[in-house]
Amino acid sequence: RLKTIPGLNVARYFTGSIVPPQALVGIPAIPEYYSTMAKRIMTLEGQVHIFTGSAVDLEGQRALASFANPSGASSVKAAFEADRKLGGVVEDAIVKEFRPLNLEEYSTFQYYGGVFTLQIYARGT
Repeated sequence: RLKTIPGLNVARYFTGSIVPPQALVGIPAIPEYYSTMAKRIMTLEGQVHIFTGSAVDLEGQRALASFANPSGASSVKAAFEADRKLGGVVEDAIVKEFRPLNLEEYSTFQYYGGVFTLQIYARGT
């Protein structure tokens, strides 16, 4: 779903270098392993890291605000929640929260960015 956001570079994993604006999707956490598996519905918490530019870059800060906006063409929340089943891969997915990182170092460079936490519900096997 992130690839539907114009101008956003997306990687499915953390890479050695990035090209801002860049979204990096991490492996989701399973916060309650035993109760999750017993219900046959896995509750997962995924994170999407967005890096938009150097911390003193006003345009990078504006871009991050646009990605954090709950609606609009650049909205991460709107992109995910436009297809809450993520193409039929999960039962439901929502954007739970956004946390700005301000100055964050990645691959020896400092970027302005933020983290979106996703709440994902998927069927277990």
